[in-house]
Amino acid sequence: MKGKFGKTGLLCLAVLLALVGVGVGLARWQETLTIEGTVETGTWDCGGTPGFWKNWDSHNTYTETEILDFLHPIDGLSDWLVPDMDENGIIDISDMEAVFAAGEGGTMEEKFLRHYLATRLNERADRLFGDTVHVFSTYDPGNYLGLGGLGTLQEIIGKIEGKHGASPTEGQFEIMKNICDALNNLEI
Repeated sequence: MKGKFGKTGLLCLAVLLALVGVGVGLARWQETLTIEGTVETGTWDCGGTPGFWKNWDSHNTYTETEILDFLHPIDGLSDWLVPDMDENGIIDISDMEAVFAAGEGGTMEEKFLRHYLATRLNERADRLFGDTVHVFSTYDPGNYLGLGGLGTLQEIIGKIEGKHGASPTEGQFEIMKNICDALNNLEI
């Protein structure tokens, strides 16, 4: 009897120990673990129309200091948006508001400048990203910008800046306005 119980007993003891081990492991595995961190899923354009920027102080998305921080580099980087109305020669919020007001019913150039300023503000505020590719052939059927209707925001801005001093026609101003309007409204 001692021999039979020994082999069977040893087998039962091994199974029992294995079950205990699985139970302990399972209990340990089911502990709660809390991890804190930031997950980035990417970026996306959110745009902003001239009306959004004109009413900057109504919706409190950006402070006056932030708006000025967006405007000052634009002033230095754009031939189109250089203010000539201030004694100090630095674009400020009143200049921005004047561009938006003039473009509401003015010439096609003023309408273009209104939308272009919004585009540049969107770029500076990271509402539009410079490396995002846009298809805008519908808005530039004659390939006025010379990009074949496809380009990044930076390429589009570069081509628009390159048109300064080239005396665009009303129709060419309208093309640039329409491209900027489509960018600001996330249509392209």
